[in-house]
Amino acid sequence: MTTSHRIEAFLLKCLPLKMRERLQYAGSENRAIMQGMLSITFFLLLAKAIAAGKEIFVAYRYGTSAVVDGYLFVFNLAQWPSSIFASVTAIILIPYLVNLQKEQPAQARQLQSALLPLAFLLGIAVSMLYGLVMWWLIGRAEVGLTAHSQSAALTALPWVAPAIVFAFMGAGFSNWLMSQRRHTNTLLEATPAAIIATCLWVWPGAANQTWDVWPLAVGTLLGFFLQTVLLGRASQHRLSVAHLGVISQHWPALSRAFGIMLLAQVVMTSTGMIDQFFAVRMGQGVLAGYSYAQRIIDLVLGLTSVMIGRAMLPIFSSMSDTRTSFVMVARWARGIAGLGLLGSLVLFLISDWVVTLLFQRGHFTINDTREVAQIMRILALQLPFYLFGIVFVQWLGAIRRTSALLSVSVVATIVKIFCNLLWYDLGVVGLALSTVVMYVVSAGMILMKAQNILKVHTK
Repeated sequence: MTTSHRIEAFLLKCLPLKMRERLQYAGSENRAIMQGMLSITFFLLLAKAIAAGKEIFVAYRYGTSAVVDGYLFVFNLAQWPSSIFASVTAIILIPYLVNLQKEQPAQARQLQSALLPLAFLLGIAVSMLYGLVMWWLIGRAEVGLTAHSQSAALTALPWVAPAIVFAFMGAGFSNWLMSQRRHTNTLLEATPAAIIATCLWVWPGAANQTWDVWPLAVGTLLGFFLQTVLLGRASQHRLSVAHLGVISQHWPALSRAFGIMLLAQVVMTSTGMIDQFFAVRMGQGVLAGYSYAQRIIDLVLGLTSVMIGRAMLPIFSSMSDTRTSFVMVARWARGIAGLGLLGSLVLFLISDWVVTLLFQRGHFTINDTREVAQIMRILALQLPFYLFGIVFVQWLGAIRRTSALLSVSVVATIVKIFCNLLWYDLGVVGLALSTVVMYVVSAGMILMKAQNILKVHTK
């Protein structure tokens, strides 16, 4: 029994008696989803607590200074290709690996072993391209970075760029663990945040000095490196080129869905980068303030969306009847959207208190608290629509109909850009409002696409 399964069994015993009895008589798929959610939630709470601790350290040391603007400009853009790769490979490979492990377990392990060196080589290529593009981009006046922010960004770049390689490899290890319903990778995702916080804690410096970007930059590279090492040990896979030829056997079945999903993710996730370029042009500290609010919302979104995806995708992938799985998906989507609505209300009411508790100390002032709390209240409105859509995205991935997500991504991105331009004079509030509208539109479109696919399958 793995560590994940032991924790899962322990958490089940901690549930109230009535809930355990109800779970005992639930369908096997619903029971598996619930069990997976329990262990994922446990790991995620620990991981998010560590991530929150890191944000507290950053706020204390830097506030909303130009150094944070510069570091975030580099780090967020580095996270873009990494998150795209992780999302695309997860939603394409996990259903495929789940089914392959049932039929040909040895072949599944060989395929996973072959994908690791491919991820490594692809990570190197993306890292080099990213470094060159960013080196050219940072100095451009059109970007809007101040001189101090530019200096911080250029200092961080040589450390952040190589982290992409480790992020790509980490995604490969994580996919294998999730395909086996093992969720250790969820906890290990906090490794970079833990190392960055440690660097901020032990880095030498005078009490009243203005901190430079070095602790953030060095901690980022060390954190992603350690995370990859630990994921490799947990998955018991090592980098090897012995099985590279296996990819050619499976590529025809993966290539079409991979290309479509890649394009959809590039389009959809580009909205975060669009916001970043809008924010840096709105003045010093705007990007930092927006990022602090987004980090708090991401703690909630990350907790719920990761829990949903990692618990549901393997289960939906193992179900053969499309109508049955759709009924289950619709039920889960409604329930989770209802919880999201409740969560939005709670976040709206406690935003000032949360920002004060987490950040208002050191260089983070009361004025910063007011601005970040205002942004947080608006961003909280996206929660029910975001979570509703995430459930259906897992179903579309499980039945290999990811092509439906491409048109949703295109329309949502157009809506996002239009609203950013329309509400530009509102400043960072306009950016937050446009994010909410984007997820309202995307949730509605995803539901329509899913219903149309069901009609085709049941004719």
